[in-house]
Amino acid sequence: MKKLIFGLFTAAIVGLGPLQAAEMPTPIPVVVAESEEFEIVGRLDEKGFVFHIDRSASNAPVLAAKLEVEADGRLAPARFRPESGDYLIDDAAWLSPLRTPGEHALAFTLLAGEESDLLSADFAVLPASTAGTGTVSGLAWPLAGTALLVLAVLGWRFSRQHKGDLA
Repeated sequence: MKKLIFGLFTAAIVGLGPLQAAEMPTPIPVVVAESEEFEIVGRLDEKGFVFHIDRSASNAPVLAAKLEVEADGRLAPARFRPESGDYLIDDAAWLSPLRTPGEHALAFTLLAGEESDLLSADFAVLPASTAGTGTVSGLAWPLAGTALLVLAVLGWRFSRQHKGDLA
């Protein structure tokens, strides 16, 4: 009986093996700049820096405006894309420093018809996640403990049945 319990417990522990963490995707860097009149939300992806501009009070989109973004003393114009209603900066040389991990100060100049605004925001880029490279030791022990508990209960029931057969 003891050998059966020991064998089942060992098989359960060995069967767990090193549990790998799910690959954590690197978060898409996002920046938000707000003023009393406008809100700019930008997302840095593989195509470039994509910006959406809305009016702060109503959340109505601001279309066909002129947007320029300054980072590290370098200015880049954002091109309005009417098909998607957003603004894009795809200048690889301008984007390159913004793709490195760290914080980057951005300054926005917005001209929307007769209105204009200056906005600023800090843009944070996180390093690539390394969470998927190790084992999940925090998960292995609770699973092993659960397996041990189940095996102990089964062993206790099995021994109670055999004691009943001998009496």
